[in-house]
Amino acid sequence: MKITTIQRPLKMIVLLTISIFFVERSDAQSNPNKYILNQWFLSTGNWEKDPQIYVREIGNGNEPVIMLHGGWGAEHSGLINAIKGLENEYRFIFYEQRGSLRSPFPDSLITFRQHVNDLELLRQELDLDKMTIVGHSMGAVLASAYASQYPQHIKKLVLISPAHLKEPFPEEDKDIQHQQYLANKKFQNRIEITQEFQKYNLTADRSSFNSKEETIKSRINFGKLMLYDISKWTELDNGKALYKGKVYDLTARTYPKGGWNYYAEFKKQKYPISIIIGDHDWLDFGNNLYKKWNKEVPRIKMASIRNAGHMPWIDQSVELTKQLKIHLK
Repeated sequence: MKITTIQRPLKMIVLLTISIFFVERSDAQSNPNKYILNQWFLSTGNWEKDPQIYVREIGNGNEPVIMLHGGWGAEHSGLINAIKGLENEYRFIFYEQRGSLRSPFPDSLITFRQHVNDLELLRQELDLDKMTIVGHSMGAVLASAYASQYPQHIKKLVLISPAHLKEPFPEEDKDIQHQQYLANKKFQNRIEITQEFQKYNLTADRSSFNSKEETIKSRINFGKLMLYDISKWTELDNGKALYKGKVYDLTARTYPKGGWNYYAEFKKQKYPISIIIGDHDWLDFGNNLYKKWNKEVPRIKMASIRNAGHMPWIDQSVELTKQLKIHLK
């Protein structure tokens, strides 16, 4: 296992990760036709009758990279911030998983297996033999599940802030998990959180809040879990209307009965694997869990980004993009 610690200062699953941000559309303004042409819908059967999956391509490079957002039930735009500056080197292909914001599906068609099938359908549509896949949070689980079923089509995996790649959680690692829980709980009670609430007069002694205040409060609460630098909560644009929370439950109830251990699958293959994670990621606070698990597969390269949480492109955007560039090569 190779571990790199980034020295740059600063800055359940809720079982969900949502990241929705305002994204500049300068390219769309200068070339609106290109913007429209690079957004399309993947047919899942009959074009007229069956649900479709939203796809968006960004970049002018020749090398395709499939980008998987977290969730389940979130959307793609947050991850765009991770690739800024790399658009001329790669062709990034984002898509919104079934049931997410721009890919509505009936509840009956949302399953873990179908998420994997959709990724294979996209590969076939793009006519790619092998794929480089970047997955964030639950997107890393999806990437690993796909790689386990279709190893012959994997060129490289880059997993950012991965959700647990072993499920159920190993009994022998629960002490690590407990210590991380205690440390993270303390971190979530840091004084900076209280100061943010006070800044907007969202104090506990108030009996009611208007809708705008409730929105601000929910974003700060979300930020205290997901971010190292709580002052950057304003870069979160999450809300119930944008996140399709039931997709998580619909997917989770169809998980494989035996769970998964993707490290066991990784051992069988030879494709490169990288993990990029913030040292204050609530899923592996301090990174001791993945440092331990990665010893099982020595070829895994790991970059631990200092002073970053579950969304490193917000806390440490420059370092995240730098590491992504390194591990995509």
